[in-house]
Amino acid sequence: MSAEHVDAEGPDVKTGLTELTGLTGLTGRSSELDLIRAVIDDTARLGGSLTLFGDPGVGKSALLDAAADLARARGMRTLRAAGAQFEANIAFAGLNQLLMPLVPLFAELDPDHESALRVALGFGEGATPSRLLISTAALSLLLLAAREQPLVAVIDDVQWLDDASADVLSFVARRVAGTRVRMLSTVRTTGEPLPVRGDVNSLTMRSLDDSESEALLLARYPDLAEHVRRRIVAEAQGNPLALVELPATLASDRYPTADTIPTVLPLTERLTRMFTARIATLAPETLDLLLLLALDGSGQALSAESVVGPDAATHLEIAEHERIIVVDSRNSVVFRHPLVRSAVVELARPEQRRRAHRALAGCRRADPGRRAWHLADASFGPDEEVATLLQHESIQALKRGDPSAAVAAMTRSADLSPDPEHRSQRLAGAAYFAAEVMGDLQSVSQLLTDARRLDANVGSLATASAAASLMLYSDADVVSAFRVLTTALRAPGTEPTAEEINAAIWVLSVIASLNGRKEMWDPYLELVDRYRDLLPEGLLIRSEVVSNPALVSPEALRTLDQEIATLTTELDPGQIIRVGYVANDVDRLADLREPLLRVWQDAARTGAVASVTNALMLLCAESYLAGRWDDTQRFAEEGLERAESYGYVNFVWFLHYSRALAAAALGQQEEAEEPLEAMLAWSIPRQAFIVPQHVYRVRTLAAIGRGDFETAYTEATKISPRGLEPGTARQLQLFVAYDLVEAAVRTGRTEEARGFVDAMLRMNIAKISSRWAMLLAGAQGLISEGELASAHFERALAAAPENLWPFERGRILLAYGEHLRRERATVESRIRITAALTIFDRLRAAPWAERARTELGATGISRRQTGSTNSGLTPQELQIATLAASGLTNKAIGERLHLSARTVSGHLYNVFPKLGITARAGLRDALTALTTQEDVLPGTPVRRATDGR
Repeated sequence: MSAEHVDAEGPDVKTGLTELTGLTGLTGRSSELDLIRAVIDDTARLGGSLTLFGDPGVGKSALLDAAADLARARGMRTLRAAGAQFEANIAFAGLNQLLMPLVPLFAELDPDHESALRVALGFGEGATPSRLLISTAALSLLLLAAREQPLVAVIDDVQWLDDASADVLSFVARRVAGTRVRMLSTVRTTGEPLPVRGDVNSLTMRSLDDSESEALLLARYPDLAEHVRRRIVAEAQGNPLALVELPATLASDRYPTADTIPTVLPLTERLTRMFTARIATLAPETLDLLLLLALDGSGQALSAESVVGPDAATHLEIAEHERIIVVDSRNSVVFRHPLVRSAVVELARPEQRRRAHRALAGCRRADPGRRAWHLADASFGPDEEVATLLQHESIQALKRGDPSAAVAAMTRSADLSPDPEHRSQRLAGAAYFAAEVMGDLQSVSQLLTDARRLDANVGSLATASAAASLMLYSDADVVSAFRVLTTALRAPGTEPTAEEINAAIWVLSVIASLNGRKEMWDPYLELVDRYRDLLPEGLLIRSEVVSNPALVSPEALRTLDQEIATLTTELDPGQIIRVGYVANDVDRLADLREPLLRVWQDAARTGAVASVTNALMLLCAESYLAGRWDDTQRFAEEGLERAESYGYVNFVWFLHYSRALAAAALGQQEEAEEPLEAMLAWSIPRQAFIVPQHVYRVRTLAAIGRGDFETAYTEATKISPRGLEPGTARQLQLFVAYDLVEAAVRTGRTEEARGFVDAMLRMNIAKISSRWAMLLAGAQGLISEGELASAHFERALAAAPENLWPFERGRILLAYGEHLRRERATVESRIRITAALTIFDRLRAAPWAERARTELGATGISRRQTGSTNSGLTPQELQIATLAASGLTNKAIGERLHLSARTVSGHLYNVFPKLGITARAGLRDALTALTTQEDVLPGTPVRRATDGR
């Protein structure tokens, strides 16, 4: 409901506690009022927005009313809206409330913004605009409205706003700083988790203490008997609304002593009962009108005569006189408190509520989602037409990124289904959403039980998909989940919908990839081929990539890149997650970082545990390859907390693996090894054979880090027992391909290493991504000699942008430097090894940094010179000094190191005094002299630097 408070002369009707004490006299709220003044006047540069958090009845609405009074006193325009439980599933219902008075200004917006608002708010037709476009349109409209008169937007009960409106208003609230727009809102802090969005100034309102409660009661009820006052203070527990309202039911003349006052109900129930008693005295016609307003929630039902009738004004006057509502000059309506609205609905009989919902569904301005819910609430029994509408609304809610609304709509659609088979399918659909997106496994189990009870065809695909998801996520029962799904997909005589097939094939791909064996890959690929014409492009790419990334076609990669590009505006978390898993197999997660972060944040707010955990798993993989290993461990820890709390055991192993892999790269050997045995013990009985391969990958990396190449070779070959085979290469085989080559070379298995590289070439893994192109060329460098090896290493370094894959780049630089040292190209060797050391130090990859320092020592550079001490050169200064000593100009050095010539000059300016020289000509001798210093690495032979080979 919404109302725009007009700027009129004289006293205005105030709601709640404001009426009792006046703008500056809200008992116990002086600090809150000071903060509100600071926001409205922008005196403290608070960004123009403020959110008040507090329990029901604590006085949040009273402070909003006080803020509206203050705004009007400052000559500002006010807009109001309030969230409502009854329309929380209707997208943009709250935004409709707030912006309704500004409809005449739509025409002054640019066409895109005008169209976006009209479609979103139900005034026009067309494709649903992006959330970003709607948000910028709403902001533009408010700024336009404030052009001639500053404006304050007041939003009560944000916790009941629909998610779409809450997102848009949060977007606006973070961007009104420095404008003529202010935003004030309240959030109830009991019940559901707080819908906090973004950084907005906030204040949690406390309950009044006993002395403040006494002062409020004395101000409002000076004649109240002391024993009644004490009892009210005790029972109200500092809740201002209870303090104001309870005296009406505990009058002193009715309860002459303390002993005669009855035991009261808990606070919320007691207040609801009191509101109901007040509303019940109204005439039936007035109650009917209030019920329409409460269920509609927009405050604008008066404009539709077919809904309200000719006597609306009379009944509104009665309700306003009874202090139940407030009506402004635009005939917009605000209930004085959300509990009043709740009481109106609770007081109505079921048939009255159904009649009101039917009337509202017939209103011409009702959008399809709102109309579907009104028709559902108006239904007395099963209704296939309404069930179909709600099923469609469920799909739309999922596309809008509102999975909880999707599950609610699909479940209600099932309730309304007259046909048992349809009802079972819809219950199974709700179960699938709950499993794949929400992560509410308890609800999944109950929904499936209900679906099976109704379903004569136990093997229906919808039920099978949900059942397989439950088996997979709750206990990782790979074999049973696979059997259930393949049986349903092959069942004769069934005609599943395309949506059901898509869901089943997706779950089957997850099962097959967890098993990782040909026995499941082949049936999966056969079923993909059977339903190929009904599958979207994304699932076809998934089937091509997940079974063997090395064989992915360039066309599939181009299509995937196009699909990734569309995710910047995608709202459906499931779609982002599905594309993310395909991208992970072919090194494209870096392009999904922002969408995945959005899923993590939005899904955490909506309680979609499965989406949150999937996003965290993919963010683990992305941050590892990007070298942000602290992020990897942080994402893994949060994911583990969620997965273990909600029973998602199938996610736990990957999160442990991600944390262990980052630990191995950091050189934290014990932390890397800690979870691995438990992962093996968990996975083998479940035939989740991909898990041991991840264990072997961690152990391979850890062994290379500590220089144990024999162990590294043994562990890597467990992933690829027959080496690298072009026809059967899985993702993990490719991920350890470079490790396998390095371990083979280091252990004298040169011929095996050449065979591995030959297999990588035949598979043409370079086509997959720049990372694998870099690693393939690096592997070729490892097995080559002389100039050919240098050419391969140079090609490897040129294959990928320098900002991508830093750990792999550092390893190749180190290998290149080692090769150059063996070739006695000492200066060039130092350059490559120093560059590798710079990367490893930044990543905190301790084992590899130590190897780089040892290699630099072998070139004659002291350990002191490889650090960043006050007396020595930094690694970058050493690089620049070495290149300058070789005769390169500042410009040439800058081009090689991607620095400006001015930056190179600045570094040399610092280098000269450190080396005790005054000119460039002294660089070569000064660098050579470093080898004679006393702090040369212990045991390192001293040899003069040379540019020779």
